[in-house]
Amino acid sequence: MIGIGGGITGDVSAFAASIFKRGINFISIPTTLLAQVDAAIGGKTGVNTKQGKNLIGTFSQPRLVISDTSFLKSLSKKEMVCGYAEILKHALIKDNKFFNWLKLNSKHIFLKNQKKLIYAIKKSCEIKLFFVNKDVNEKNLRMTLNFGHTFAHAIEVKNNYSKNVTHGEAVLSGMMIETKLSLVKKICTLKTLKDLEKIYNQNNLFYTFEKYLNIKNIKKLVPYVKNDKKNDDEKINFILIRKIGKTAPPNKNKITIIQLKKYISNFNKY
Repeated sequence: MIGIGGGITGDVSAFAASIFKRGINFISIPTTLLAQVDAAIGGKTGVNTKQGKNLIGTFSQPRLVISDTSFLKSLSKKEMVCGYAEILKHALIKDNKFFNWLKLNSKHIFLKNQKKLIYAIKKSCEIKLFFVNKDVNEKNLRMTLNFGHTFAHAIEVKNNYSKNVTHGEAVLSGMMIETKLSLVKKICTLKTLKDLEKIYNQNNLFYTFEKYLNIKNIKKLVPYVKNDKKNDDEKINFILIRKIGKTAPPNKNKITIIQLKKYISNFNKY
């Protein structure tokens, strides 16, 4: 089977390939920035349900992934932001030098400069594969790739997977919320939050988080984080950030719903 399209097309077609006849060969040709830097890499397949995102799926590696940046020429700014969110996430969790590169070159990514795009896509794939190759079935280290996604998935489910909020926009919101959570828990410093805010402002991305400056809107997301796929008990399993380029170890920040609400109440301090 060959899947040509964005992240959802790739996820669904790869899922179908993984269960048909207990698995047939699959080739992915991602056509969006999000798919090229994230969804098509790593072997996760799945479908969304009303109960949550990616709760039904398999791990099945494609035989081949072909990424052609010429597909990106037709993408809207909203779709470019969607993919950029995952590029930024990869820098935040693993590579401070790449983050510094993004501070200087993000504008060129949005302008679709081929040379800058190719570098960013290649770097993102290398970072993702670093985690995937060490923990293919996401039992520990690979969970690091879910930084920002606990709240991001909650936002998507709450909005019924509306096209008004893309996955990337939800991730940008989620990374900001989870950085604030890291700060309140004293896992990162205020500088980490300010560095993140600065790159959002430089690239006109703060619109993705404006709604959540009101902590009441963050608290409305709490019921939806319970079904996050990382959770294996009654606590919410967060990936939190220590500093730009490094997260806290996975499975070390499990938080009860009551604790989470208390932490969120302190967000206004920052």
